[in-house]
Amino acid sequence: MQKEKIKISIIGSHGIYANYGGFDFLVNKLCELKSNRIEYLVFNSRETPLRHKYPDGIEVRRIPLPASGILGVIYDFISILIGSFRSNVLLLLGAQGMPLAIVAKLLLRKRIVVNVDGIEWERPKFGKFAKFYLRFCYDLACNHADKIILDNAYFKENLPTKVIESNRYCISTYGAEIDKSLEINDEIREKFSFIEEKYFLSLGRPIADNNLYELCEIFSKLDLTLVLVSVLTRNSYGRKIIKDFSDKKNIHLINGLFIKNEMDLLRRSCFAYIHTHSLCGTAPSLVEAIHCDVPILSIDVPQNRHTLENMGHYFSNFDVLLNELQEKKINFSNSIPDNKLKQKYTWKNIVSEYEDLYF
Repeated sequence: MQKEKIKISIIGSHGIYANYGGFDFLVNKLCELKSNRIEYLVFNSRETPLRHKYPDGIEVRRIPLPASGILGVIYDFISILIGSFRSNVLLLLGAQGMPLAIVAKLLLRKRIVVNVDGIEWERPKFGKFAKFYLRFCYDLACNHADKIILDNAYFKENLPTKVIESNRYCISTYGAEIDKSLEINDEIREKFSFIEEKYFLSLGRPIADNNLYELCEIFSKLDLTLVLVSVLTRNSYGRKIIKDFSDKKNIHLINGLFIKNEMDLLRRSCFAYIHTHSLCGTAPSLVEAIHCDVPILSIDVPQNRHTLENMGHYFSNFDVLLNELQEKKINFSNSIPDNKLKQKYTWKNIVSEYEDLYF
């Protein structure tokens, strides 16, 4: 029996065709691969320009505020206020809009689906008040959301027993599609001088719990090549990496790379991928590495073990990684995830999982 057609407001991302993080890639795929029974109202932040054309069934509203920081909470509240009168379901990416979402649920009978985005209140980048507010919103989601989405099985340990017993949660990760259309040519060699070397690749946002500085620090002591891709000029943490390591000949710092076939070529061509995120859930960059058939070296935290299903090579800290690389103690051929794991992370399956939650 065909389910009815409904409209969903997507709250909390930078919007469709943004390139800031995992939520933005998720929004792109939810819109591009949606079924005919779904219509989306997507809110774009001021950082995400509007386009002339979007997929059928997609309405875009631009709000002239950033999607992060204190103003990001106001951005979410405005999105919820508009979405409550324009859609049947509110999909919150992050729980920071929950105080107003509860009002929409109680007064307007809107269905609330929340991706709670891990243990955000533990990130060192947040101050005491922000941590308190994020934990408060997480608790509100657990008490009032119709469905809670976890992007990593490890986060089930934080859910209250009543949420688990009521079956109000699901685990839905991220997918990956690797563009293999680009080959190494003279233009690529000129742009990426290291491309035919034996290089290690890492990428992530320039925040303390992604440990990018620590990674550069150990490679500054090694006779090995590191390529780091991050928007390093975004904040003081990234700018310190530029200041301290840009003169190291074996460390190549790429300040943001948003051309997908080029980024995927770097992934496919690297000798190994190093994943250094310690407080993430299922990191999109790790899922993309899984799809590239390269050895994966990961910092040893439960989220990464869940994502990799214990495949790959794990290091407990950066001193250990330094020693292992110096002493050649890593079996790289045994650190490549198998094909079965790749099949787990497909966008088609993940989009279907999300759509089933709306009804």
